[in-house]
Amino acid sequence: MTSIAAARPTVVRILGPGTAICALIYLVPAVWIVVAPHGFFHTIGPFGPYNAHYLGDAAALTGGIGLALAAAVVWPSLRAGALLVALLATGLHAINHWIDINHAHAGSNAGASDAIQLTIGTIVIAGLFWASLWKEPS
Repeated sequence: MTSIAAARPTVVRILGPGTAICALIYLVPAVWIVVAPHGFFHTIGPFGPYNAHYLGDAAALTGGIGLALAAAVVWPSLRAGALLVALLATGLHAINHWIDINHAHAGSNAGASDAIQLTIGTIVIAGLFWASLWKEPS
C-alpha cells in the first residue's frame, strides 16, 4: 500500500471538520459585515470611501460560499463542488492580494501577511478538495 493510499482514510475523515472550518472562515466575515459594516470596513478594508453597497455585495458573496460549505458538511455529496468554489474564490483572492501587495492602503490588511495567509488557505482548501474526490470509507 502506498503512503498516499495509507493516508487516504485519515484525510477523508477530516473532510467534514475541515469543510466546517472553511464554512466558518467565509461566514464570520459575512455576518460581521451584516451586523457591523462600519466596524468591518475600518478594521479589514478601509479602501477609499465607505460604500455600503460594495460591503453588502462582499457579504452576499462570502456568505453564499460559506452557506454552500455549511451545506456540504451536512450533505457530503456537495463537498467537492462547494470546496471547488471556495478553492477558486480563495485562490483568486490570493492572486489579487499578491498583485496589489505594493499598493495596499496603509490602514488595511492587504499587505504581504494577508497574501501569504490567503495562499496558505488556498493550499489547505486544495487539499480538502482533492480529498473530497476520494471515496469516503464505510
